[in-house]
Amino acid sequence: PGSVPAPLPAPGPVTPPSTLTARERDIARLVSRGLSNRGIAAELVISPATVARHVTNILTKLGFSSRAQIAAWAVDNLAAEDAPP
Repeated sequence: PGSVPAPLPAPGPVTPPSTLTARERDIARLVSRGLSNRGIAAELVISPATVARHVTNILTKLGFSSRAQIAAWAVDNLAAEDAPP
């Protein structure tokens, strides 16, 4: 007889976009487009150090450890905000 596969673990809780400030959501969108801190700074007319601080805050708030995680989260969670009414 065949074995029954183990159930998949439940996905982790989804962090709502409202957890982040409007500026942090802007930064997350730009991270998802692959921009560097310098590129984001140029786009938003702020310093790269300010971008780095926002990225650190985003990582902490969402419990992530990489920009790739921010990018994936932004694609999944911020698309609805960007859609036209």
